[in-house]
Amino acid sequence: MKCSNLSHLKSVMLLILSFALLAIFYSCKRAAEKTSEKAIEKSIGDDAEVDIEEDKLTIKTDEGTFTTDATIHSWPKEIPADIPEFIEGKVVSVTTHEIDEANNWVVIFEDVPKEALEKYKEDLKDHDFKINYTTMAGSGGHLTAEKGKLAVVVMVAEGTATVTIGTNN
Repeated sequence: MKCSNLSHLKSVMLLILSFALLAIFYSCKRAAEKTSEKAIEKSIGDDAEVDIEEDKLTIKTDEGTFTTDATIHSWPKEIPADIPEFIEGKVVSVTTHEIDEANNWVVIFEDVPKEALEKYKEDLKDHDFKINYTTMAGSGGHLTAEKGKLAVVVMVAEGTATVTIGTNN
């Protein structure tokens, strides 16, 4: 019977210790986030509001809002419909930047095939974008395109791609 009580006591103590460690970990993590937020606010200016949550960073100033989110794994719905979706690869993260009347997105992809840039260039042309610049080198390349107040910059290299989109409403 003593063995059973001792075993039960050890289990309860282990459970309490686990909760205590979890609470300490969460408190330390939140404290680190708050310290980082304050450091960013100081470097940008005291009027900046910084919020760090897990894989998301949001910075708000009088000029606009910047958000980067590594939990978003799809093409943003807010991107104007005139811009064809880049469908090659897998979305890793999305950054949005809203300043005054301009909106910008940076969508980062991985597992992108070599021919993705050429395919997207044709998609942009099919959507009446003017291709301003294209360069191909090795397994990657770069292009810029525009249509009215929309601008698209795409960089592809070694299985990754960055699609940057800007609007000027």
